[in-house]
Amino acid sequence: MKKQAGTGVLAAFCMGDFARAIFNGLTVTYLMLIFIPQEKSNLPILLPNAALAFALIRGIGTVFDAVIDPWIAALSDRSSHKNGRRVPFMLKSAVLWALFCTLMVFTPFEHQSWVNVLWLAVTMTLYYFFSSIYLVPYFALMTEIVTETKKRVFFFTLNTLFFVVGSAVIYVTPVIKSALMANGMSELHAWRWAFAVFGAAGAAFALIPALTVREREYVDQKPCYVPMLQSLRETFRYRNFTILTVAYLLMWIAFAFFNASLMYYVTMLLGQSESFSVIVMAIAILIGVASYPLVNWLAKRLGKKPVIVGACFTYVVIYTCIFFYKLFLPLVGGPLFGVLIGLIIGFPISITNILPLAAFADMAQYDTIRTGENRAGMFVASRNFTQQLSQSAVMLVVPGVIALHSVSGKATAEGVRLTAIIAAATIAVALVLYCFYDDRGVTETIDEDNRKKAERAAAQTPDDGGGGPLPSGLS
Repeated sequence: MKKQAGTGVLAAFCMGDFARAIFNGLTVTYLMLIFIPQEKSNLPILLPNAALAFALIRGIGTVFDAVIDPWIAALSDRSSHKNGRRVPFMLKSAVLWALFCTLMVFTPFEHQSWVNVLWLAVTMTLYYFFSSIYLVPYFALMTEIVTETKKRVFFFTLNTLFFVVGSAVIYVTPVIKSALMANGMSELHAWRWAFAVFGAAGAAFALIPALTVREREYVDQKPCYVPMLQSLRETFRYRNFTILTVAYLLMWIAFAFFNASLMYYVTMLLGQSESFSVIVMAIAILIGVASYPLVNWLAKRLGKKPVIVGACFTYVVIYTCIFFYKLFLPLVGGPLFGVLIGLIIGFPISITNILPLAAFADMAQYDTIRTGENRAGMFVASRNFTQQLSQSAVMLVVPGVIALHSVSGKATAEGVRLTAIIAAATIAVALVLYCFYDDRGVTETIDEDNRKKAERAAAQTPDDGGGGPLPSGLS
């Protein structure tokens, strides 16, 4: 029996999600802002047909990411490396993941050029490649390192805390950019070096779990030799998993529209500075972190499903209010409107960052109980496969929507506003699907299996006082 990971080990492991938050913030929130600048921006147009070129490159990149995830999962699941099935992949990819995240904005030319298009296409593809090599094993290990359903919610709460703090830190990017510009640097160069600073930080945080977590001490390393396509098919044969996956990907389609447009909401709709977005997100993060104990209590009291459904309903309300922002601005003004978004959205963010991922981990453990094969990597890849395909579609659409009716290829208020109602409609469908997920049946199966394992371990304990009951957990 493997020992249970303590809080210190789990905290070190969560540094990988801190790195993920940094890279996600750079690529989702700011990359499009650089390549599809606002009308008032002094940034040059770097790509010919900027909106279309950026959308195609990002869409193709996310499709590539989705396609290679099952392959990486299969490699990780059947790995027999002496240091574990997951950590060696993380160690080899961490620095390259950060490097190509940074290089995307260091285009060869500072004006429109097809060479810049090629540069962005190559660096973005390599960014997705190394992010998959790191994240698929990382998320698989996340499902394996904790086996108790109640402790798993705590672990994903801790993990979310690191991700949210990382997301908060990345919202300081405009402040760094402004400080560099104040010292004489051009806007484009300021953005580039802000990316470089956070790229280096992300690499350091990504290396922490890869270098410090001793995987073999906590997880059974039995390789799984189920062929990739067979494993992928078997994963989706669970109705519960399919429902959870489709709802999750629809939810993230909505998040993609919102996250990609947040800076535009703050500047173009509410008339505030880019730095004001830091205040909005700081408020959301403070509310979210303060609500973590409540999320844990509600999940234990009500189960995951009703809490997730309530969060989705709140998102629908928020996104709809942004679409109808002109009705609210005369009443509350731009600054207060932004503050209200931060106050209201913090709690649902904490819920949807914690509970759906805990539910996916439950499904992977449930499969191990049912089949005897630990295919955690493929469960992660299956989730990512559908999510990334949907994200690629979104990335094809978002730039065009944001630049709706624009002659210059820059963002328009009409297009930015439209992203909010699309997000609201999409997450409303996710809400309906979550209602059909059988959370209780899955957790009861896991809890019963853990109870039996604990009883067997206790029965095998010598009566002569030597040692104590072995910790429970899935083999």
